[in-house]
Amino acid sequence: MTYPLYRTGTFAVVDGVSYPVAYAAGDNYVHFPPASPGPSPFPHQELAGAVPVEMCERVFSVQVYAAYRDHRVMVDAAFDNGTARVLDAEWDQEWATINGFVQENSYEYYKTVDMRDLRDYAERQNDLLFTRWRAARFVRPVDGVPMHGGWPNGQAAVVAGRPRSGVLETEGGRVAAVTTRAEYLGYSCEVAGISMDGSVGVYYLGTDFERAEADGFRPDENLRWARTVHIFDLARYHELHKDLLFDQWRESRDSLAG
Repeated sequence: MTYPLYRTGTFAVVDGVSYPVAYAAGDNYVHFPPASPGPSPFPHQELAGAVPVEMCERVFSVQVYAAYRDHRVMVDAAFDNGTARVLDAEWDQEWATINGFVQENSYEYYKTVDMRDLRDYAERQNDLLFTRWRAARFVRPVDGVPMHGGWPNGQAAVVAGRPRSGVLETEGGRVAAVTTRAEYLGYSCEVAGISMDGSVGVYYLGTDFERAEADGFRPDENLRWARTVHIFDLARYHELHKDLLFDQWRESRDSLAG
């Protein structure tokens, strides 16, 4: 049996329930499966065909990542026999070859593994409504106008549900440790808070601290490298959901195997 919470693709959340949908970035509608004869599988009869994005709490695409033998892999598919097809996400040709991955494209190495061999299972949920949400609430930065910071009074600021962090019970019975992330000047950063003026507090997640310092990051009282940037300077805004139920499932599978 494969992990029951595995999923990939695009999803819309309505009233706390996620549904697979089709969505093109910037479109005004998400596309649910067309209505079929008989009772609707959805709690809302109107969730069929094109549905305005305003009806959705969130629209996001999912990619699943995990650690395999201490390397980061993307879980490309999961199968009923408890195995998964994974892609080496560190682009390390030598390591992939030594560990039994097979090259399928120029830089892509795949392997089918037992899902019980995976650790740190997490969903990367790419926020497909972020640019729409940003344009509706903020104006682009103006030279000479200072930003107030993304954590006023030492508290992480939240604007209309963004960013999210902490242990959250999400749709479909999922429990995850959630952090919100984005890229700034090509850096991978954690988004700590967003202020109404569009200033955002970010933490640097890399290891090149000399380069980070040169680009304005400074260690805070917790020795995390941080700075304030404008929301229009962010790219690839997404949430990382570390699945807190995966280990329980893996351990139960181990006990059954024994």
